[in-house]
Amino acid sequence: MMRHIAIMRHGDAPYINGERQISEHGHQQVQHMVRWYAQHLAEQNVQLETLLVSPTLRAQQTADTFEKTFKDLVDYDWTRQTESLLTSESDPAMTIPFVEEATQGTTVLISHMPLVSHLWCGWLPGQSQYFPTAAIGSLGLTTDGSASSARKLAFSSPE
Repeated sequence: MMRHIAIMRHGDAPYINGERQISEHGHQQVQHMVRWYAQHLAEQNVQLETLLVSPTLRAQQTADTFEKTFKDLVDYDWTRQTESLLTSESDPAMTIPFVEEATQGTTVLISHMPLVSHLWCGWLPGQSQYFPTAAIGSLGLTTDGSASSARKLAFSSPE
């Protein structure tokens, strides 16, 4: 059985009062990408089951906008969880097995550079990918016993 994992970078987040917060442009980027992602899921005939989010403010704000927009596009529920293994400094060698073991079905990870690119390369060795703000990369993950393999399904960015 193939599972779907999407990796999303937070929306545009300049420093505001010393802290990185999502800008109005960032919220618009996220809304644009969520509409694309909802269509992508419909084409794959799957539903979002889990949203895993970095604890940082800009990722949480991205997730808030993601959920608000997504709720208007689909008629089902999913779970949201804050995950400390999704910070920019996280080790993909720890994050990837955690995601594979702790989630089922379709999962979206909302995180930061450089982790989002490292996760992409971790699941797709030899395929480097820069993630502009609010970009989403979608993978199909097949697990056979203790081994898993991934393939790129789609990649899109608001630029």
